[in-house]
Amino acid sequence: MVDEMFDVVVVGSCFVDLICYVPYFPKFKETVKGNKFQLDFGGKAANQCIMAQKLGAKTTMIAKIGNDQFGQDTMQNFTKFGVNVDFISVTDKAETGLTSIAVNNAGEPAFISMAGANRHLIIEDIMAAETVIKSCPVMVCDKGIPLKIAAAALKYGKSLDCRTLFNPSPKLEFVPDDVYVNTDVLVLNKEEGESLTSIAACDFEGVKNVILELHKRGTSHVVLTLGSEGAISSEMNLEHKIPLMTHTRASTVEAVDTTGAGDALTGALAFYLSCYPQLSFSEMVSRAVHIASITVTAHGVQSSYPTRDQIDDWLFDANSRTFKELGLELLHNEVIEDKDVEKCEQSSVL
Repeated sequence: MVDEMFDVVVVGSCFVDLICYVPYFPKFKETVKGNKFQLDFGGKAANQCIMAQKLGAKTTMIAKIGNDQFGQDTMQNFTKFGVNVDFISVTDKAETGLTSIAVNNAGEPAFISMAGANRHLIIEDIMAAETVIKSCPVMVCDKGIPLKIAAAALKYGKSLDCRTLFNPSPKLEFVPDDVYVNTDVLVLNKEEGESLTSIAACDFEGVKNVILELHKRGTSHVVLTLGSEGAISSEMNLEHKIPLMTHTRASTVEAVDTTGAGDALTGALAFYLSCYPQLSFSEMVSRAVHIASITVTAHGVQSSYPTRDQIDDWLFDANSRTFKELGLELLHNEVIEDKDVEKCEQSSVL
């Protein structure tokens, strides 16, 4: 399979998710009765890969799993969806990554995560996939692996002419300068943006300043997700040296489980970057936000991700659409009211 051409290569974490649905999160020493249990497959990079694959991209996953039953199950899950697993390697040094997730009645998750084998991915594992990476227009990388390996992967992807997409989650307070320079598209939520820049994003001016600071550090495209309020996409205008920011509002849905919605957005965006490069960046983000909104209406993580035949045909229309049709707003003069930002703080949809 390594001689084939691929659309997206994803480097990063694989986890098995043990999900328990509870009415509320337990207090210290409290036992709460769960009302539903589900075993699913996760890891931010794995989720992003599966989302892109389900939408129609040909994907390759580069990852490390343990020599155990969960590792075998993870491999079978990728194979079931058609993901190329030639570069998922097995280690005897640690178990397959595992996450225990509690989801409350509001659909909000809480996590206990054990990285396990994900910590043992090395740059040689990534370089072994050189032929595949060269064939891919887009490389996606997450922070579920050691940061120095993620940084090396992004640099290697850029050297092979990939368009690189990085999701620095879970929250970091520091990312090396070269990561920004080697990242074409940075996708992160508001809290992660605040942590990286030390700028409060409690109103539009703060949100704008977070994005401007990330651009200043070397990233040309930024997607800042705002939970139930959607996302802001920003791209540098090279002619005027100022960013064009666009706010895409999320679809109004009844959320039952927001776990993995941000990963769905990232995976969908990778799909559009690779398979629909003729679309504007803001339109790609808008469509990705729409797809991510769908995922919160079902329980589970990857199991909640829709396939191409389960969503609207217009999402695969290569023709450009208008801002009005897509619900986009140019943010030259728009001010996000404080109450809207407060909503973002309370939501973890994206």
